[in-house]
Amino acid sequence: MARAGSAAPTAIAVAVVTDGAMVLVGRRGADARDAPGCAEFPGGKQESGEDPAAAAARECLEETGIEVAVGAEIARVRAAGRDGAIEITFLEAIPVDRGAVPRAPFRWVDRAELARLRFPAANGAIVAHLTAAGHGGSSPPGCQG
Repeated sequence: MARAGSAAPTAIAVAVVTDGAMVLVGRRGADARDAPGCAEFPGGKQESGEDPAAAAARECLEETGIEVAVGAEIARVRAAGRDGAIEITFLEAIPVDRGAVPRAPFRWVDRAELARLRFPAANGAIVAHLTAAGHGGSSPPGCQG
């Protein structure tokens, strides 16, 4: 019998979409349940039986209107969400159509700008990886959770 609190974490797949020096980034709504107002990469919950790459591609298309080719896993991070534990799989991705314009609230951001954006703490290693500066992953108040 499973102990209380021992449920498997919710699987989240995230597409870290790059096009040269540009990275696809959005902003969570002020009313978002987790990390309101924070910058985010496109992604969301994996459906039953769906692998992380398929989920990342699906979520990116749904959220941004951009079709991507998903590559290697960058990182897998466990974090606490308001509704319980989550496990986020971050995957490399590139746009199929390099001239694609994302739907708001997503936009192309230069890698150098990433360190100035407020991301959830779970994204810290990814932001550091993208900026190659080793910093930029801290989360100011309001981006936790």
